Amino acid sequence: MQSNAISDSSSPWYLRPERGSEWGLRFMILFYRLCGKFLTRVLLYPVVTFFFLTDRAGRRLSREFFERIYQHSGSSVHCSVLSHPPGIWDDFQRFYNFGCSMVDRIEVWGGTSWTANVTWHGLQHFDCLQEQDGAVLMSAHIGNLDALRVAAKTETEKEIKALVYTKNSDHFMKVLNIVNPDALKDVVPIQNIDILTMLKLKNLIDEGNALGLVADRVTEGSPERVIEVPFLGDLAPFPQGPWILASLLGCPVYTIFCVRSERNRYDVFIEPFADKITLPRKQRETKLHDWICSYALNLEKYCCRFPHHWFNFHDFWSSSSQTSRRV
Repeated sequence: MQSNAISDSSSPWYLRPERGSEWGLRFMILFYRLCGKFLTRVLLYPVVTFFFLTDRAGRRLSREFFERIYQHSGSSVHCSVLSHPPGIWDDFQRFYNFGCSMVDRIEVWGGTSWTANVTWHGLQHFDCLQEQDGAVLMSAHIGNLDALRVAAKTETEKEIKALVYTKNSDHFMKVLNIVNPDALKDVVPIQNIDILTMLKLKNLIDEGNALGLVADRVTEGSPERVIEVPFLGDLAPFPQGPWILASLLGCPVYTIFCVRSERNRYDVFIEPFADKITLPRKQRETKLHDWICSYALNLEKYCCRFPHHWFNFHDFWSSSSQTSRRV
């Protein structure tokens, strides 16, 4: 198991070393293969408890996040499941859900049969995807995007390629490569967006693929290229990169989230976001701000509905005063 929360909570997420080890991940995968999902999730309790007790910064940041959800839901149009002041059980549940998402990733990426029940919300939009050359699917670190890609294969022939930043997940990617090398064929690892990368992504879109990426974390290559927008009652920095990329690809954009709502049940939410992201030269900054505002408002809705499945364990708001540009 990994978490990107460490005691130095002021550091950007991409400067945080992984917690856990390659050996630990190997052990978890071996245990899963020998004992199955149920016993592996039982094993998660002592493992998650260890990380929970030793991660003081993570517990503090988790509580601050739940406080935001609790306070914001009272003055927001978004309904929240957090109808009570947050407590230690909320913090632990969030850590445990992150561990469960790792177990699901082992199952999904390991080539075994995935048996979860999936309820689709907005499934009709996949019909639109079928008829298009390609699309961008914007998501976030809430729920499990890997499970979504597998679930989507039962509903569409369109491939969903995951655009991922791999440097902070080296251990996990190494283990996945050992367990099932074919598991990475639908992953497009990147460090920076350069001309060659853009040509590769454009080819994928032209071939009819859907490109899934997360748009809620500042990237290492351009930490200063962010824009502050309102999010859960305060200004938070969001990266410009995903939206600039979507504008260059010139294809329809959807938001999509996949959340484990019960032990063996996932809910998938897909909504059309834009026919095309346009960034006129003279209005570039303003339009970027507007697009990111719309995305943040959409993400806020799902954070309020599924706060225990928000897997950003760093201080999401702290860097805004240092690196972001408010338009």
